[in-house]
Amino acid sequence: GKEVFAKSIHEASGRQGKFVALNCSAIPEHLLESELFGYVDGAFTGASKKGKIGMFEFADGGTLFLDEIGDMAIGMQSKLLRVLQDGVIYRLGSEKPIRTNTRIIAATNKNLRNAIKNNEFRDDLFYRLAVVQVELPPLRERKEDIKDLTNFFIAQVSHQEEITIKAVGAYRWDGNIRELKNVVQRMVVLSTEGIISADNIPEYITKDEKAYIDKKETSSYDLEDNVKELEIRLIKKAMELAKGNKAKAANILNIKRTTLYYKLNQYDIKD
Repeated sequence: GKEVFAKSIHEASGRQGKFVALNCSAIPEHLLESELFGYVDGAFTGASKKGKIGMFEFADGGTLFLDEIGDMAIGMQSKLLRVLQDGVIYRLGSEKPIRTNTRIIAATNKNLRNAIKNNEFRDDLFYRLAVVQVELPPLRERKEDIKDLTNFFIAQVSHQEEITIKAVGAYRWDGNIRELKNVVQRMVVLSTEGIISADNIPEYITKDEKAYIDKKETSSYDLEDNVKELEIRLIKKAMELAKGNKAKAANILNIKRTTLYYKLNQYDIKD
């Protein structure tokens, strides 16, 4: 998911500080400020007498990953923007400035441009954060990854649970990565003698699989296959019209260049 990708960026960056992750939607607005900036003794009722270091300080020299940034309240967005502009934070209850060198990676499932139109997200904060944008396609759009992810999760869970898996069946998958990992964990834990049988697989998956097989056998109008064939034809035609220029081809198709790169690789379309 997004956090794994963000952590990979941090590890590849060469930054020496810590990687710190925070889900902005999981913390109430009145607590989010103290989590990010910290506080001093007596800052508010119930505050620790020792005070508390905030996540900006904790991630100094490293990376702070703000997940679900689209759910952050407007008032908190203003305070975050000021920190990004000045590189200075103030703990709650203190007037002492603290300089911070923290890289911010933010992620959201929301369309922030629509949120800006609806006055739910600050446009100046958006442009401050969106210096480099990375679009992660959902798992349903990169189904070739499912087998590798399943094998990885099986090996990971098997090692943690000290269970050796010898065999596993093949099923289609329409969920996301987190759901896939949870289902694999369930199957491994319930396995017998190192074999994952149909009894270990959640019923909703086997039911969907049977419906999918029945549909394939009774219909020649499979939407997924037809969409795939149409995408391949259109991409090849656009590449031909653009004489191999990917930027022009992406413009012809009205898609992002990164999406075109992904599709070229997905369908193994050569230049």
